[in-house]
Amino acid sequence: MASITINLGDAFLLDTPPNSEHLYIAIAQTSESNYLFVNVTTRRLNSETSCVLLPGSGIPSFIVHESVIAYQFAREMDATQLALLITIGSPIPKGTCSMAVITQIQQGGLVSKRLKKRYKTALKAFLEVPP
Repeated sequence: MASITINLGDAFLLDTPPNSEHLYIAIAQTSESNYLFVNVTTRRLNSETSCVLLPGSGIPSFIVHESVIAYQFAREMDATQLALLITIGSPIPKGTCSMAVITQIQQGGLVSKRLKKRYKTALKAFLEVPP
């Protein structure tokens, strides 16, 4: 298996339950080798709206309708763990977000009511935000 490089804003299509293909974006480096990834999903009536993404400038081209970051599905991974979950045949990375979009996602994570406390703490440390 080829080595995978992770950069902030890289988006990967992961084979995760329940419907296999889910888009995850790297938003923070949490240790020397680990990164915090958040899930992008279609906006629904009960979606958290801390971060809404609309197709257009800075958004990866495969996001074609209004989407949200589902912070409750955030996960921390290193490149080895990531490689095991990437959907077979998917480009690596599938796309990249602009710095403005990464910042929008990070700021949404800081105010999210659904991001797990340990991930919010790691995000604050990465952004050098006081606890």
